[in-house]
Amino acid sequence: MPAKVFLSDDLLSLIDLEISNVKRYYKHAKGVNSLSLIYFRIPETNSGYEWIFEKILRNTDAVVQEGENFVAVLYATNRTGASKLLSGIQEFLNDKPIDIIANYPYDARDAKTLMVKFQDDIKEQYGVVMECLNVDEKLSIYED
Repeated sequence: MPAKVFLSDDLLSLIDLEISNVKRYYKHAKGVNSLSLIYFRIPETNSGYEWIFEKILRNTDAVVQEGENFVAVLYATNRTGASKLLSGIQEFLNDKPIDIIANYPYDARDAKTLMVKFQDDIKEQYGVVMECLNVDEKLSIYED
């Protein structure tokens, strides 16, 4: 069964929920006390490869897509596991192997900080700014 696909507006809430679950239920459980985010691209020249989610990602993983850019949320996955998975995706796509990984609790202690670090790494390595990783508070249209 493939990973679940979410809207980009849901990413912060999704990561926050997953971190809350880790903190509440798996704080001391070995192997499930982390969460990783990975970034990869499926260029237009490789369009149609979205089916790799069925082959590589688990049904407990979540994916957000913005154009050719993808963020996968990997529940109960440490940096080593995320790196292996990302390497497999990049090898499959004949893409240059660059580890764009952010991990809770290694890189950040909350969803917003994790997303900011992740966006900074993506921008530095690929020059890509993803709207789904924007954690700035939205201004109310009713403000004076």
